[in-house]
Amino acid sequence: MSLQELAGEVVRLALNEGATDAECTISEGEEFSASVRMGEVESLKEAGARGAGVRVLKGKRSGSAYTSDLSRDGIARMVSSALELAAITSEDPHAGLPEASELGMIDGDLELYCDDVAQLETPFKIEQARQAEKAALDFDRRIANSEGASFDSHAGARYFANSRGFSGSYRTSSCLMSAVPVASDGEKMERDYWFSVARSYSRLEEPAYIGRKAAERALRRLGARKVPTQRVPVVFEPRTARSMLDHSQPCTPFVAAMTSVIAGTIQSARSRPPVTQASRRVARTASSRTATGTATTPG
Repeated sequence: MSLQELAGEVVRLALNEGATDAECTISEGEEFSASVRMGEVESLKEAGARGAGVRVLKGKRSGSAYTSDLSRDGIARMVSSALELAAITSEDPHAGLPEASELGMIDGDLELYCDDVAQLETPFKIEQARQAEKAALDFDRRIANSEGASFDSHAGARYFANSRGFSGSYRTSSCLMSAVPVASDGEKMERDYWFSVARSYSRLEEPAYIGRKAAERALRRLGARKVPTQRVPVVFEPRTARSMLDHSQPCTPFVAAMTSVIAGTIQSARSRPPVTQASRRVARTASSRTATGTATTPG
């Protein structure tokens, strides 16, 4: 039985055992991580994993369970555990699956997977990390130390099925390379980093560029000084600005349950123009709920 077929079988088992709705997600993948410091390998990890998760609904009560045991007995225990949890949880008026009309697939290749990641050999990935660190150390005499460099990769697949008729899967891949040099000038020491992440190895930045960029960022911190407390316009670095926007967005379930501090403030100004809060409908093919959420959009 394929993993896609197994996902459908889990849903059927849940329905046969008394669930009114159910959805299953199964994942499998291979991950790799190597870190080096001052040219020597500090850590090396290579692992494979498989697991299945199910969410069942009994009316407006839901329960979830997960297992790495994909045997018949393991699947049966997972479904039983989810049903037991659903029997004792409180009702959630927002619990449910998307309607069948909201389900579907996007045509075309979204480029979430590339074969070149799975084909990378371990010695090559370690050498990429070494080159990134060496580029940082060679950039300037003030870069005399390093907190290391790393290369990480992952290739895997996810399989979905639910009781509303949806069944689908997709493959994913990713690789990441980073360097963290330490700059010093007298007694002053500063560190910074740079990294590149992509779905395909061919789209990663070169190790030499990553090392040099990390060194430049560490060096520019030398001689930094505090400024007095004051009200002034602040321009954030792109990576920092993006993270602030990510953290500023509320979690959809809390907004739906009216427990978020911004619940009920949809369409109100939350920053200076042109950024406003906008309401949108969130529909997922294999998610915990369909609910009204918020998003930051240009006004």
